[in-house]
Amino acid sequence: MHDDMLLLGTLGTAQHPMGPDAGEVELHAPTADLDGDGLLDTRTYATGGTLYVASDLDEDGSADHITAIGSEGGYESWQAHRGADGEVRWARTDHGSL
Repeated sequence: MHDDMLLLGTLGTAQHPMGPDAGEVELHAPTADLDGDGLLDTRTYATGGTLYVASDLDEDGSADHITAIGSEGGYESWQAHRGADGEVRWARTDHGSL
């Protein structure tokens, strides 16, 4: 994994880490305030030809929204939801080509 990888506990750089069962994704050292509330909540990084934008909008230390943009313009957006069993599940909310 790259030294600047913000998604800990996910798959290696050769595999796309997102999917329904990706589990909890920790967000470390956010660098941008996406929602304008004065708190840093978002970070981007690139690895394996994919740019990731991850946000922790509920400030619990875990990403709850991730968008992955591939080098050829394809993208996917994912939203995390915690189920009644306490497990985090991801739902793809958007996808397409830029």
